[in-house]
Amino acid sequence: MLATLLLSAAVTAATPAFDATQLSGSWSDSFNSNSVCDPSRHLTRMQLSDDHARLAIFNDRMRSSKLGEANHFAATVVAETERSLTIRYDNENRLDDQGKPVEWQLIVVAPGVYRWRQADWPEGKVNGVVGIRCSP
Repeated sequence: MLATLLLSAAVTAATPAFDATQLSGSWSDSFNSNSVCDPSRHLTRMQLSDDHARLAIFNDRMRSSKLGEANHFAATVVAETERSLTIRYDNENRLDDQGKPVEWQLIVVAPGVYRWRQADWPEGKVNGVVGIRCSP
């Protein structure tokens, strides 16, 4: 009976939620050897909704991406762990190998450092961008 209770508790234990304070501050993307937090670089702020259902990304200037040109991007959070958020951008037009809208994982790899990866890539593969926190 004790084993059954322990197994039941282990199965129903919730995955620890992502701590939104990990996203606090201003961030910049590093993709070369230039100074990351130089004032000439664009800065980004991120805000996770209280219910962890939405992620808003605010840029300090217009930015071009495969989603278009904007200073604000929004996404639905489809999964989370202690260190990562899996998101689907609003108006995502790119499709994965199964023909579904691409989902992205933002993974906090160290305090003040994140990496992006497409959710369907092999485990451990990330893109070339390193997010660095420039200010609290």
